[in-house]
Amino acid sequence: MLVRDVAAALSAQVLGDGSLAIERLVHPSAADKPSDLAVAMSGEAFSALATSKAQVAIITEKSPRPHDRVKAVIVAAQERSALATLTALFDAGPAHAAGIHETAVIALGVVIGQGASIGPLVTVGPRSKIGAASTILGNVTIGADVTIGDGGLIYSGVRIGDRVTVGERVIIQPNAVIGCDGFSFLRPDKEKSLPGRVHSLGNVVIGDDVEIGAGTTIARATLQTTRIGDGTKIDNQVQIAHNVIIGKGCLICGQVGISGSVEIGDRVLLAGAVGVADHIKIGSDTIVAAGSAVGSNVGAGAMVSGYPAMPHARTIEMITFLMRHKRVTRDLEDLKSRLEAIEKAAQKND
Repeated sequence: MLVRDVAAALSAQVLGDGSLAIERLVHPSAADKPSDLAVAMSGEAFSALATSKAQVAIITEKSPRPHDRVKAVIVAAQERSALATLTALFDAGPAHAAGIHETAVIALGVVIGQGASIGPLVTVGPRSKIGAASTILGNVTIGADVTIGDGGLIYSGVRIGDRVTVGERVIIQPNAVIGCDGFSFLRPDKEKSLPGRVHSLGNVVIGDDVEIGAGTTIARATLQTTRIGDGTKIDNQVQIAHNVIIGKGCLICGQVGISGSVEIGDRVLLAGAVGVADHIKIGSDTIVAAGSAVGSNVGAGAMVSGYPAMPHARTIEMITFLMRHKRVTRDLEDLKSRLEAIEKAAQKND
């Protein structure tokens, strides 16, 4: 790919020689070949250009022009959006062979779309469908009556249970589990010493353009559907329980735990290690700060934080109060001592 082609994809300006070839993206400190494109859009990375071997760099509009050794410069308007486009251009995806590996076990009645790739030791259950141009890497288990849409990418070690529907262009990272039984039990009482099991007869439906992180678990519903909306991105080690409904375009960060029957609107951000109690509703465009515990419904457009989660301004107010509490207590003790001394003096005068 040529410098001018990269710039065209970014709608960016080129300074210098746009005919130079680019093979990979690197930090300026790691550049060692003429075909390296040094990504110098942050302050720290731009500073590293001073001692870099890079001959081609991409910078932001706010940056000064780099030293004369750089033969071509791409000037991007927006750092984050430019980085998203750049990484997509140069990501070749995981290595895999075309076609169906000889060690794959494909049950009767499975439909495999044109251009799909199924890796070694993959198991596909009866009546399942694999969409066109989907890539199933090695050692993946796919249950019965599963549908995987076109253009999907499923990494090694993923387990997909029966009756799961996965939309188009979905990425599932290693060792995620989709469609396991929900954690649904009756509490034991004096007559029954063991919890009673409620079986999971429902399914999971994953929308289009969803990404699911490594080690994440999504349980199927008891009777209906656990649903993940289009475009939602789920980080690593997230727990999504049975009957949960998550809307479109949400960001669910690492170690989030969502209890059963929770409903989450569109474009919601749950930051790292958020916990959500069962049967809670969280409205669209809400932000829940890291480490918060959501124990009651949250309206649309809110920003909440804390344990328990409450409006963020209120959380800050409470933290501020607690930080002052020691001083206030000390002042109260001092006033108490002075008042007692005054009372004693008054008693002596009487």
